[in-house]
Amino acid sequence: MNFAPHLFVAAAFAAAVSCQDYELRLEPKDRVVSAGADVKLTLTIDVKKDAAVPTVLLSGMTLETKIGDKAGPRIDDGASGSVNLTAGTKVQRLLTVPGSRLALPVSAELIDVTLTWKDTPSATAMLKVAPDTSSIALEDLDLGKTKVLLITNYGQMAVRFFPDKAPGHVKNFIKLAKEHFYDGTKFHRVIKGFMLQGGCPNTKDGAKGMPGAGDPGYTVKAEFNDTRHERGILSMARSGHPDSAGSQFFVLHGTAPHLDNQYSAFGILESGFDTLDKIADARVRMTESGEPSAPVEPVHLYSAIVLPVLKSK
Repeated sequence: MNFAPHLFVAAAFAAAVSCQDYELRLEPKDRVVSAGADVKLTLTIDVKKDAAVPTVLLSGMTLETKIGDKAGPRIDDGASGSVNLTAGTKVQRLLTVPGSRLALPVSAELIDVTLTWKDTPSATAMLKVAPDTSSIALEDLDLGKTKVLLITNYGQMAVRFFPDKAPGHVKNFIKLAKEHFYDGTKFHRVIKGFMLQGGCPNTKDGAKGMPGAGDPGYTVKAEFNDTRHERGILSMARSGHPDSAGSQFFVLHGTAPHLDNQYSAFGILESGFDTLDKIADARVRMTESGEPSAPVEPVHLYSAIVLPVLKSK
């Protein structure tokens, strides 16, 4: 089956460069943006001493790109000359790069993309490109081979699934990821040695309702199975009723045999155990119920990106 999905760009890194007279920093405005739409970057110029700053920094744009291991198109809307700025001046500009000018390839895998300010190698934004499967039917995916990449402010975790153990939960999780339901949520419950819990829509910025109490507006029938709740296992959170799972999930940081056959385990981390450990080490505070599990600083789930594998014909 042929398909041509939209692409998404996930920001992974931005670096600063120091000059004698000023510092230059290039950062992505959004962590995940559609490659079909504009890519926005913030350029910061911090003047340390009176300096003649190139005009292009103030009114133009000149970027070199790299897609995968190959040179990409050059974005050059330059301006000649220079402008004198006094020490202490700080300028921030929003740069808009049309997605069409990046000429990103269609791919079902992640692709590294680098944007570098011309002649300034250390002023670099490193990005990742991943497919959006909104145009691909869930029924066309090989659920045993399709993966989901969880992009957090602590790193990334890749998940593979157990459709033979919990097909309903696997389909639900991938469906929600395809719909970008998880994008912008947070891991609201972190207990080192036990688990990390996320997926609640009430944790999004501006959302109303108590974190940990949200759902997608429906529930999923329980699929308890013989998968042991051990480190790296992905399982579904629920309330007291067995069939009350919706969107909230948890990733085991340790072994929890008391959850076996009581919660629907439906996947496991394929990579990202270092990220799992970093999140588990996050500082937490007491919740209103007296549990030390609320992260002091937000643990963001920037995006849950489906990496599709189609069924063989």
